[in-house]
Amino acid sequence: MEQFTEGESIREEIKNKLRQNFDGKIVRKDLTKKIKEGANVLVYVLEFLLGQYCSSDDESVIEKGVQNVKHILADNFVRPDESQKFLQTVF
Repeated sequence: MEQFTEGESIREEIKNKLRQNFDGKIVRKDLTKKIKEGANVLVYVLEFLLGQYCSSDDESVIEKGVQNVKHILADNFVRPDESQKFLQTVF
């Protein structure tokens, strides 16, 4: 049981160092997968947005960030089946 708690403390220490040095560049892949299923967007664009808005350990901040990312995607990306409707509004 001591090895488990020791491993957890090392993991937390590494996580804290990563946050200190690479804040805004760390992306939770579970969030990427969760949002990617419903969005037609390139993964690196999605990961960039998640890095900008969801770079925290606080669940409320992460939830607000996910809502922000979804809002940005809804406002700025067109689904393939809506392409003709978009072209009519632009031109």
